[in-house]
Amino acid sequence: MSSNSANNRQPEVRFKGFTGDWEEKTLGEVGTFVRGLSYNKGDVTTDESSTLVIRSNNIIQDGAVDCKNGLQFVTKAPSSDQILKKGDIVICLSNGSSNLVGKSASFDGEYAGVATVGAFCGIYRSSAPITKYLVQTQAYKKSIDLIKQGGNGALANLYGRDILGLRFLFPSHAEQQKIVECLSTEDDMIFAQEKKVEALKNHKKGLMQQLFPQNGETTPRLRFPGFAGEWEEKKMSDVFTRVTRRNTENNQNVLTISAQYGLISQLEFFKKSVAAADVTGYYLLKKGEFAYNKSSSQGRPFGAIKPLRLYDKGVVSTLYICFKCNDPREIDFWDQYFDAGLLDKELMSIAQEGARNHGLLNIPTSGFFGLSVLSPSIDEQQKIASCLSALDDTIVAETDKLEALKAHKKGLMQQMFPHINQ
Repeated sequence: MSSNSANNRQPEVRFKGFTGDWEEKTLGEVGTFVRGLSYNKGDVTTDESSTLVIRSNNIIQDGAVDCKNGLQFVTKAPSSDQILKKGDIVICLSNGSSNLVGKSASFDGEYAGVATVGAFCGIYRSSAPITKYLVQTQAYKKSIDLIKQGGNGALANLYGRDILGLRFLFPSHAEQQKIVECLSTEDDMIFAQEKKVEALKNHKKGLMQQLFPQNGETTPRLRFPGFAGEWEEKKMSDVFTRVTRRNTENNQNVLTISAQYGLISQLEFFKKSVAAADVTGYYLLKKGEFAYNKSSSQGRPFGAIKPLRLYDKGVVSTLYICFKCNDPREIDFWDQYFDAGLLDKELMSIAQEGARNHGLLNIPTSGFFGLSVLSPSIDEQQKIASCLSALDDTIVAETDKLEALKAHKKGLMQQMFPHINQ
């Protein structure tokens, strides 16, 4: 590769043998747009041999369309144009969250059946191979934001004409091929690392199912040498003490719960500034203390339970249930216990009872601390926690490698694409 001097119609870095300005074109000049399939509830089926409908949740931003998770099938047949083809770009056109409008992913063509997109999505089909990466650039994202701000943003909608009207700079077909080959190699490395991280997470999930007693059991199926006998059934109130200390300072780190990341700053979680609020009277948590949020969180329909680890202290809403271990040595074990979902069935029971009584999700504090848990000796607790924590460390390390690969690709793209009108 070689470097070029500043020129907003040429990239900073390009492959040898290529010179001259890139040509500005609209996406409409190099491709077509197809609106997704409209269907009703009566068309939805559990028959996986029917038409797969890709929705917003299946669009993995800057990646490939997810044809494995959260799938929906319908009996209604799409038109020939609506059937996804390898290389198609799927774009979210309408969503209750305006941040999701415009997100895109490419279809790799490996799905064996017939697939299309729902009416709130669209298919962009291009003759220019580089388009797959143009819609991953900041220029694309800024253009989408401007379109939404220009009139559609308040409704969280885009239209086919909006997509076809987007303007980009295109190199020759030969240079496009070189760029696509380079970035495809980056994608392959990212994909391989994603599979590695996914395999580690699945390994941990399977190991947890062996190391903790499952529903109706009082002993785990896999134990470390030297440990035997049933685990002891206890109430949450036997193991934990409720934390109700109130915050008296307004300048505090406001925390939120993520099932993936634990108790983290709202500022970090939402990736944007959070409106200032009076947090005096919130619960004040210290490092190692737990909080439970009843709201659904990434696969946890009745909320996640996490300890505070990243900060020495922080505050949470009084809607949270906060507590601490009576024995601080048990923090890591109970963190893994909750992460294994072993309290989910109990939570479901009292949540459903609350819903019958009040018409909404209601998990009373007294009911929460009355839930039953199974506990081994402190020595076995520490063995289990140490094993799973070591696996967590490996997952974090491999996830960091994944993020580094994504950052490298992002930096490479910033140099390989000109910045039009910037």
